Amino acid sequence: IKTGRGKDNIEKFIKVPCRYADMQRMVGHILRNNSENVVNSCPFITSHILTLQPDRTRTLDPFYTDQKHVTERKYTNEIGNMYTVERLMPTPYTLTMQVDIWTSNTDQKLQLMEQILVLFNPAIELQANTNILDWTSLTVVELTDISWSARGVPQGIDSQIDVGSLTFTMPVWVSPPVKITQQKLI
Repeated sequence: IKTGRGKDNIEKFIKVPCRYADMQRMVGHILRNNSENVVNSCPFITSHILTLQPDRTRTLDPFYTDQKHVTERKYTNEIGNMYTVERLMPTPYTLTMQVDIWTSNTDQKLQLMEQILVLFNPAIELQANTNILDWTSLTVVELTDISWSARGVPQGIDSQIDVGSLTFTMPVWVSPPVKITQQKLI
């Protein structure tokens, strides 16, 4: 986010850290230097999982097995090792995540929201990996809810950190292990 101009009259920017917020209590206590009197810093972005629900609308034949035959290529354009990959049908789930944006003023919040919200119209398609044998590598992340502020009615000159929340929903798959066998042709 832009923080203003420095002494050299050049605009200054800072990167806002983002962290998965599902930490254990012991780790959180150590990060706060074993004190409850440490003030949280901002701007900061945290994310955590809200729900993971089975998605019966995307359930396919649970006993289906797909076979793919894969041949490696040697550096000399000769045929290399040959494998058979047996993939079992993955189980569908719907994952709901929340992203919290911690800011100390409205300008910080608007800058961060502007950079995030333009990506989701209302969704973005992501590729989890480049494995050609992974039939679950594509997913769609959809922005489903925005909570502008965790504050209630403004309370005088309180310098409380304001937290805005974005809720995202995405279809995910849990895949069982594949069975790989090397073909031995004579």
